[in-house]
Amino acid sequence: MVLNTKKPIVYVDLFGNCHSVSGGRLECTMQNIADNFSNTHLSRCYQGVEEELDTYIVYNERRRVTSSAKRKRRHSESSLHQTPDGSLLDILRNSYDILSHCEIELPEIGNNDKYVGSGPSYLILLHPALGPLWEVTRQKFHGGSISKGSELQIELAEFLWRNVQLDGSLIVVADNVMGSTTIDDNGEPIMQYGYRCGRCKLQDVTVLNRGIDWSFRDNIYWKLDVQRFEAVKVILHGNAEFEANKVVLQGNHTFEVPDGCRMKVTSGDSGFEIQLDPLEPNLLDSGTWHWNYEVNGAHILLEPVEL
Repeated sequence: MVLNTKKPIVYVDLFGNCHSVSGGRLECTMQNIADNFSNTHLSRCYQGVEEELDTYIVYNERRRVTSSAKRKRRHSESSLHQTPDGSLLDILRNSYDILSHCEIELPEIGNNDKYVGSGPSYLILLHPALGPLWEVTRQKFHGGSISKGSELQIELAEFLWRNVQLDGSLIVVADNVMGSTTIDDNGEPIMQYGYRCGRCKLQDVTVLNRGIDWSFRDNIYWKLDVQRFEAVKVILHGNAEFEANKVVLQGNHTFEVPDGCRMKVTSGDSGFEIQLDPLEPNLLDSGTWHWNYEVNGAHILLEPVEL
């Protein structure tokens, strides 16, 4: 059991006297790591055993591991430490670190003072199921650009981005983010990963719209409570699939794909054409494509597989 006794706790006893002691906090996040550390000795050790104990060191920046939001920032306050705004900036900086290694051009996130004065440079929220390892997430994105003032929300695991130019808002959401549930013999729901989940492919696509109204004073960015002029939204129900290829999506559009269907958007005389077809019965569970994972030493390699 990992017990963090870093911070002092102040309390008042029965006689009204104030005391300060080291308080304990269970570290649930690190518990799974601690459970794998086991050093045994024939008898109880009191001192001189530190060098014999196993050691676990995390070299990542702290914001890649945790970002706490323990207090609300006052409107006139410039400090973002342990506020929801500070946590949002950590998420955005992590998103930049992920996508900038995918040959995607996007501006860096400015310092905290810039956020306090004018808000974030953009909003990028990537569902953890895209990885969760960054090495895995990066293989699902390649090429293109994200302009300043844009918004990107990807809320599903089975996603492919190839040479997408984004200037505005693009929101992709799915009912079945990672898979779907089945009921076992005891009546309990069991998640089956990759089973009847939403899927989205974007290849050689340009998204142009007015996006977020960044001048709207009541925007609360960390809540995603923002005013938008326009956006491209893709809504996937059940095991629905969406694919856009070599097309420009300009203006305000919502593509809602029913369960059991696949929508293809391609360029046409009026800008783009939509083709909606039911999935073949033998592909309802697996979908028309998926990512194949292969372990290569210390790395995981991904390859899209068409079915």
